[in-house]
Amino acid sequence: MKKQDKTPVLINLVSTIRDEEGEQEAPMQLFCRGELKKTASGYLIRYQESMPTEDDSEMVTSDVILSLSEHRVTMSRPGEYGTTMVFVKDQRFEGAYHTPFGDMAMAVFPTQVKCRAADDAGMVHLEYQLDVQGRFTAMHTIHIDYCATGAQ
Repeated sequence: MKKQDKTPVLINLVSTIRDEEGEQEAPMQLFCRGELKKTASGYLIRYQESMPTEDDSEMVTSDVILSLSEHRVTMSRPGEYGTTMVFVKDQRFEGAYHTPFGDMAMAVFPTQVKCRAADDAGMVHLEYQLDVQGRFTAMHTIHIDYCATGAQ
């Protein structure tokens, strides 16, 4: 794959959250289409997530951009509820979660960062602690598998 080429991919994402007491919420699973692009330092994956609002009255769609390299994963969500998170094992990253009502301080501390990326298929596995406004909120696990669809 050349650096400027984009490859359509199928994405399977599974996310779980454990609270302070270790109680796990029901896993969230997302199947979607996205695109993969080779970069000088690794790969970029772009896709959209659609989630229901708290009252289930409508669906909210967010763009997601993953930047993948051997020991570092960056997840960006531009837009009204935007954020960027950087995942490097055992390194705390502090940033902000932007909302129309104001920004909230946010930090991630990854305990596992695994990434295997290639032109045709790959995976990302992240386990991290999430703090919001200086307080522990939950332990998160995100596992993403992707594969090229072959359609150009």
